[in-house]
Amino acid sequence: MTEYRTDCRLFTGFSPCRYRRPCAGCPHHQPVGARILLIQLDAMGDVLRMTALLPALRRAHRDAHITWLTRPECAPLLDHNPLVDRVLMLGDATLATLESLRFDLALCPEKSVPACALLDVARAPVKKGFGLDAGGAIVPMDPDADALYALGLDNHSKFFENTKSAQQLAAEALGIPWHDDRYVVVLNDDERALARGDRELARVRDDEVLVGWNTGCGPRYPYKRLDVDDQVHLMKETWRRLRTPGRTAFAMLGGPDDADRNAEVARRLAREGIAVAETPCDGGLRRGLASVAACDMVVSGDTLGLHMALGLRKPVVAWFGITCHQEIDVFGRGVLVLADVPCRPCWLRSCSLETKCYRSLPWDDTASAVAEMADGLLRDGSWDGELLIGELLRPDRVPPPLGDSPGPILHLSEPA
Repeated sequence: MTEYRTDCRLFTGFSPCRYRRPCAGCPHHQPVGARILLIQLDAMGDVLRMTALLPALRRAHRDAHITWLTRPECAPLLDHNPLVDRVLMLGDATLATLESLRFDLALCPEKSVPACALLDVARAPVKKGFGLDAGGAIVPMDPDADALYALGLDNHSKFFENTKSAQQLAAEALGIPWHDDRYVVVLNDDERALARGDRELARVRDDEVLVGWNTGCGPRYPYKRLDVDDQVHLMKETWRRLRTPGRTAFAMLGGPDDADRNAEVARRLAREGIAVAETPCDGGLRRGLASVAACDMVVSGDTLGLHMALGLRKPVVAWFGITCHQEIDVFGRGVLVLADVPCRPCWLRSCSLETKCYRSLPWDDTASAVAEMADGLLRDGSWDGELLIGELLRPDRVPPPLGDSPGPILHLSEPA
């Protein structure tokens, strides 16, 4: 009878493992230690930054088999990730699958009813993070999660006192020792070839700089996106400040909803003689990652594109209106720009103020920061450092919030 070693981390029972050899006598046998379930359903940006938890999990559980449960639309972000053994996608068979599998440890850093309910269903003797009580309220599973739980219920602390990144807060809530780990994002050879093709399309050599401009955002928080006029203005002002515009080009980045506005921005810039290329907006998440990989630096709001850039270790210039810049770790390679309004951050989905935060950036300082980063990359081949542009106003200067609230279902951080 053929011997199959189902206790191996690499064995699935569906297809041969990557070593393509019989189980019997295989020198690559990796006996499973702990079996760990990580539940992070939403949002795409949070899925990317929660990959920073994986190195710490591997250090604590060297031989663990790690299963990640997420939504189907987020799953491609975990493709080729060497620290994840199995990705389960939320669907009709999710409950049956969770009832069949046994885990030693189940983790849920996400504060949403669906994610917390799935943690409750998971069969594991130890559960960390957030679950539900009998009435359906989100609650911490143990004292480790108390601090993050309280932070989410206190806007003063969240907006003005917290200095920790979202991934550090999550790690502490899950009882994972935190060591400033980076996101884990891996491209395959085909995706690296697509990135190379994007640079060639933009006519940018390896000794030149391609600045990626991520213009979009998800539909839930439309205030994370600049108006077309403001986007054009910022890019024109940046171009005007470049010391060597002949060795710099711009690339438009975004998702399916951004194709038309990117085309409009590109047309208006081209009329000004600015070198700009459009990358595909409809090729899916992996194609978007390849386009970001083509760039030497990225300018973005607090959206998925920002997390893609951070995951691919690009220096960034990131602007913030409604969201908390303190929760974003740029890993020593970024400029954070705060909207010049007294009511930020607010995490509101709508606002009755005549002038919105995304129209109140310090435009000149932002354009100078982007140009200086691009020039620094040309001069030195790298750019390091952190800079904050703008002021986090204290709560006694903040007027009462206007517009609707985020609602009762809160996430670790609001969806990017």
